Amino acid sequence: MTTSVSSKSRDGQAARKGDGWQAEKSAITQRTILDSAVECLVDEGYSRTTTALIASRAGVSRGAMMHHFPSRLAVLDAVIHHLHQRRLNEYRTLMKDIDLAEETLTRSAIKKSVEAAWKYVNLPSFVAYQELLAASRTDPELSDILQHVEKDFEKHFLRTVKVVFPHWEKLNVLEQAHDLVQFLMQGMALSHMASRKQARAKRIIELVTDQLETLYKNASEQASHRDAGEKAPRTLSGS
Repeated sequence: MTTSVSSKSRDGQAARKGDGWQAEKSAITQRTILDSAVECLVDEGYSRTTTALIASRAGVSRGAMMHHFPSRLAVLDAVIHHLHQRRLNEYRTLMKDIDLAEETLTRSAIKKSVEAAWKYVNLPSFVAYQELLAASRTDPELSDILQHVEKDFEKHFLRTVKVVFPHWEKLNVLEQAHDLVQFLMQGMALSHMASRKQARAKRIIELVTDQLETLYKNASEQASHRDAGEKAPRTLSGS
């Protein structure tokens, strides 16, 4: 009887290990497919990114591809959500340790953050996402997926900005500064046919740095005056 119970226990443990391995293997395959889909969007564009092309790039059979993602829309839906987290993680990594709360914010640090933002909008994840955004203008199903994800991404992205830029966190110009950087960097990144792009980008980075430095200085002074006024002792009128 003891042998039989032990045997069943071992069989159960083996089955659980087997299930765990299958789940891990499935997750690895899905991740490979999603990363390959991103590569296809970057290298081939949205219209040429088919399930067959993704499967070939991922090194999986069509059957395995369809098992995980039964349609093109299904894999693109998964790619969009995959890029959601990937873009946030990449942004955190690029901005890490630039704006340090315990140190005075310098022009050099501001410029590093702008340069990091320029790197961010040139990453494959950004290019792939822009391919999807452009396609969504005339694709209702894709647009429906992206609208929900984009709103959620903007919310999480602004939260991330507050974490990585502690000097700006409590200033009322945080969103203005964020928009200035992101819209200009994105605009430059999308101007893929512009001549002398890198040289012009350097000039814009300097210009944006100047604007941010002024914006931060003015907002900080206003915040200091406001705090000083709130802390000043109040006297009765007419006393």
